[in-house]
Amino acid sequence: MTFRFFNYPIPVLLVTLGFLAVPFVVFFAIASLYDLDFNHVGMILTRIQPWQYVFSFLSAIIAYSLITKRKFGYYLFLCFTFLILTYNIWMVFSVSLGKKFFLAGIRIKTTDIVWNMAITTVLLGIAFYFLRREIAAPYLSPTRRGWRTKYRETHPIPFHWTNADGEREGDGLTINISKNGVLLPLTKHHFLKPGDPINLLLKLEKENREPVAISVQGKVVRIDKEPDGTEIAGVQLLFLLAQKEEKQIYESFLHRVFAPRYPVSNPVQFLKSDNKTNVGTLLNVSLEGLYIESETVLSSGEYCRVKIQTRSGEISVAGVVRWSNPQGKYGKPIGFGIQIDSIENKNLFRVWIWKQRFKLFHGR
Repeated sequence: MTFRFFNYPIPVLLVTLGFLAVPFVVFFAIASLYDLDFNHVGMILTRIQPWQYVFSFLSAIIAYSLITKRKFGYYLFLCFTFLILTYNIWMVFSVSLGKKFFLAGIRIKTTDIVWNMAITTVLLGIAFYFLRREIAAPYLSPTRRGWRTKYRETHPIPFHWTNADGEREGDGLTINISKNGVLLPLTKHHFLKPGDPINLLLKLEKENREPVAISVQGKVVRIDKEPDGTEIAGVQLLFLLAQKEEKQIYESFLHRVFAPRYPVSNPVQFLKSDNKTNVGTLLNVSLEGLYIESETVLSSGEYCRVKIQTRSGEISVAGVVRWSNPQGKYGKPIGFGIQIDSIENKNLFRVWIWKQRFKLFHGR
């Protein structure tokens, strides 16, 4: 379980404070090296080297993006790490060739340069470890479920579960799925508790949309209560060694489901089977599907045609509603998710998706 402070994981806050402190550490270090008091701010600033300004600026932007929960902060952190490590490697390589470095008129020893690189690498490695795990489990989530090392996607899969002795059972659609587990809605009087083994039957689809069902054992790892009083269970999937084929089918299914999704905000028009036009906003899109926010929510299984308005022109796609979310549950607004079956202008659609891939400066 990740300890939190005002819904921020403590590791993320510590990394944020570390980056926020960099400009101040540089300022005070330069003042100390040149024996200047704080009444001579201008002189201190003139002593700061250009590369120190660059790193201080990057650190401040990274700290801001982490505290405001912006994804581009993670990419800036990777850029910052690359620059720092490259600079340290260059210094070590240079001193090995006989080059001398001075700071405030004092020669920097070779051992100090090597130690600086080692300590910096360890600190950046720790920061990367924390940030990578929190990126895998967005810290925007109000549910305190600890770190996730595997990506999860909201996706409804029909399932049937029974307990170990077969006396209790339930059906429904999964809330989200990952390589290691699923999140399931529970029926009333399920009598399950964390640690209980269960048997799951998951109804998937092959690449050609042919239905296929797999059976897998699982273990209930947690049970949470929703605001409306219903309960959901996090279940760890336990594929046996003899279930190589089932595991391969499941992972192949996940590979298609986990097609990269990109956040967008495009107006759309969608038509049901009665050809009545409705409007909404496209919130995310991938090569496999999309999610539309709308007051008009289609039911699961309905066929739908969608016209997406983009700067490059109108893109028309069609598909089947795989997830209907009329109550705006699980961190998504009221709307529905569509699995794309056909695209009228495929080239324009692929180019548009390609453009979204490089829009890094968006929120989580």
